Amino acid sequence: METVSEEAPPQTLPRLRRYSPPVLIAVVVLHLLFGGVAAIWVVSKYSAHRKLTFNAGPKSPNPSERALEHRVQLQKKMESVSAPPAVPKRVLTTGVAKVVLPPMPDIKVSDSAPKTMMAAGAAGAAFGTSGGSSLGGGGGGNGTAINFFGIRDISTSIVIMIDVSDSMFTRTGDADYPSKLVRHGKEQNFQVVRDEAIKLVQSLTPQTRFGIVRWSGGAHAWKEELVPATEENKQAAIAHIQNEVDYKTAKPKRGERGGTRHDLALAEAFSLKPETIYMLTDGNATESEPGGGLKPIPPQEIYKVAEEGQKALPKKAHLHVIYYLNGKEKSDEVDMLRGLASRNSGKFQKVEAKGRKK
Repeated sequence: METVSEEAPPQTLPRLRRYSPPVLIAVVVLHLLFGGVAAIWVVSKYSAHRKLTFNAGPKSPNPSERALEHRVQLQKKMESVSAPPAVPKRVLTTGVAKVVLPPMPDIKVSDSAPKTMMAAGAAGAAFGTSGGSSLGGGGGGNGTAINFFGIRDISTSIVIMIDVSDSMFTRTGDADYPSKLVRHGKEQNFQVVRDEAIKLVQSLTPQTRFGIVRWSGGAHAWKEELVPATEENKQAAIAHIQNEVDYKTAKPKRGERGGTRHDLALAEAFSLKPETIYMLTDGNATESEPGGGLKPIPPQEIYKVAEEGQKALPKKAHLHVIYYLNGKEKSDEVDMLRGLASRNSGKFQKVEAKGRKK
């Protein structure tokens, strides 16, 4: 019997072991690169459609800022609670009104009855106006704003007192003593006084009453009572000031002594019962003596006349005094005139005359 020997089958190596190590490393690296590229491509494709936004969180609390914000909020709340009610806006205009009030009639009122008048508009006043008030005494109330040689007031009734004694003209060269007039009318240095009086008259409104008193040896009123400042009355007053308030136009009345009679002039002015009096003079009061010459009237007598005049008024009037310096200033004149103004709620002013002889 023949023995047959069996051959062992050939051994097979794993597939990976068929390659050398360098080849295997290269294959692994290629797979890693391929996987990395694929991952990057996927991420970039999907992230391109998404936009990430980052919002900053609130600021860290600051004690000083928090305190300031608290005060601001508290102030807003208080304003909303205590705010005043809305006031409708007023329509104002600076244009000239097309409606003009007719002049008021000249109505005579008994002195025993209270004189009242309500002032409506006040266009044309020198410094502005306001409403009306009682017309009997008490300057500085409601009325027309007035100005005479820089002294301002507000009043509804005014008297302008102008000294026309000889010295008012001789000291400035308008006249030669004793009775020769050198300059006339508007050529006189005294015209400055007339111009101021005329400007005051022109500034008055029809709701204002006014009068004029000139004096020297005697006191003479333009009208027996105050008249409303209508256009007609103002034109008549301007003509009176220009033509009659002049040298030698205030002679003594029957039974009166001459001189420069402040006492008679003040009594005449207060008898018109104004709220405001403007008195212009160049010196102290004098009175003629029977045998000739002049004697001074003591200041106390002048003060007494004004005091008695004030008693007849419902309310104390303002008496403003202008010291018209047409010569050398004298302390006794200043004292008397300043005292007269201060005793009667008025102002005192010095004015240097044109053509003054020092």
